[in-house]
Amino acid sequence: MHKEKQKEFLNKIVKKKRVGRLGKIFKTEDHYYFYDTGTGKVAQFKLNVYLVMKCLLEEGSYESLFSLPMTQKDILAAVDEILLGIEEHDLLSAPEVQTLTGDAVINLSEILESSINSVTLEVTEECNLRCKYCIYHPSHPDYREFGHKHMSWDTAKKAIDFLKAHSLEVEAPYIGFYGGEPLINFKLIQKCIEYAKEVFGEKVTFSLTTNATLVTEKIAKFLFENDTNVIISLDGPKEIHDENRIAASGQGSYEATVNGAKKLLVTAEKFGKKESIIFNVVVFGEDYHQRYDKIQSFFNQEKWLSEDIQVMISNADYGPIESEYFVPSSKEDQDMMKNLYSPLFTWDAKKRQASKKKEQLISDLDMDKAMQKIHKRRLLKKPLTEYGMNGCCVPGERRIYVNAEGVFFHCEKVGNIPSIGNVHSGLDEGKIKRFYVDEYIQEAVKYCKNCWAINLCSLCYIGCYDANGKNFAYRHDWCRHERKYSENALIRYYSTLEKNPETLEKYNNMEVS
Repeated sequence: MHKEKQKEFLNKIVKKKRVGRLGKIFKTEDHYYFYDTGTGKVAQFKLNVYLVMKCLLEEGSYESLFSLPMTQKDILAAVDEILLGIEEHDLLSAPEVQTLTGDAVINLSEILESSINSVTLEVTEECNLRCKYCIYHPSHPDYREFGHKHMSWDTAKKAIDFLKAHSLEVEAPYIGFYGGEPLINFKLIQKCIEYAKEVFGEKVTFSLTTNATLVTEKIAKFLFENDTNVIISLDGPKEIHDENRIAASGQGSYEATVNGAKKLLVTAEKFGKKESIIFNVVVFGEDYHQRYDKIQSFFNQEKWLSEDIQVMISNADYGPIESEYFVPSSKEDQDMMKNLYSPLFTWDAKKRQASKKKEQLISDLDMDKAMQKIHKRRLLKKPLTEYGMNGCCVPGERRIYVNAEGVFFHCEKVGNIPSIGNVHSGLDEGKIKRFYVDEYIQEAVKYCKNCWAINLCSLCYIGCYDANGKNFAYRHDWCRHERKYSENALIRYYSTLEKNPETLEKYNNMEVS
């Protein structure tokens, strides 16, 4: 009987190309699990089943199972349990990836016509700081000089009018202001906000990303009078902040940033809009855990910062880096993955383990994003039949980044890649379809078809292009980090499910962008 089951097992599994793409094993402190690619289900296994599944996914052959340091009885028992999972729960049954689909494939024209959510205006190319990890600092590997252009009122007005004309199906459109340092061109921001409220009425909202050094009480009052969400770039205590966030003179910007941030916080509180402020902390260099500790102490101890302030943590962007592709779960990939390290996940876990009481951590927002990824994953009775375009938005739908000259890009993060239109002629649907639908899918399928994390992946167009078009050599390292992120998210989620399942209820209604 076992021989028949072994044969059935062999036939069901080895006919699948790249067995490692069918799922991922992971473990918490107390239990062993398997995430299934096709259904999104997570099965809890005994140790022997976990080891057999691990060997199968990584070695890709039935024969390799019998080299495990286990008795044949335990191996066969594990095989039986995996067979049961295939027969009753459709595990290890994800169909091959032939193409990718989604709204960009199915509803592109309709979305571009009436469902554009926002525009982000690069109101100036100029900045009063020269942060060392910024692309405009000479030390950055992808350095380019600061521009000196300011967006004109004509360009800004056309961008706002474009949003009005193409957001008819959007309940709450918004407009963002970016730079450079956007407050250098505050007069244009004022004019844009006043005009947008005339055009849209009260349903429009605004956002601003700033280093806060130029904030005055007048500016703060205007922003919160007009429903503006403010992202403040502050890297923590003076010793850390001033390492990198410096003025053109070389002096640190800590005092000026804190001075502006205090004005924003005081004013936001007066308007009852304290939740409209988020601090963006960029961590740069090595010894991450020591830096996180210092940043955490800063947000805990500074009396001008309220306890429930929101913090985003990100690592410095070192620019696009070409890397070699290895098939996920292959020997080469396993070697690469061993060297990947997720410092924020590790730090967060240690802090929570050490603390006997629940405390707010600077990692909370990032951890919520990871937990929501798992909580709201696609969970199906039968394996899916179509695969989506990972984290790719419909180009232009969520936001359009309008540079100082009026050229359209996906967002402020994409870098120097083919544009998608301009304020004069609108979105170029033909170009979008060519570069960001047809050519993207054609190239992405080559790699996504081998990946167990395809249905958890949040990677988008970032890292897939250079100025001439697609260049996925930039993306391979990002893919490895994304798989590590997804694995860490699974571990964290199921560790929480084991010990504090009630705390997961908040993710039912939480939206973390």
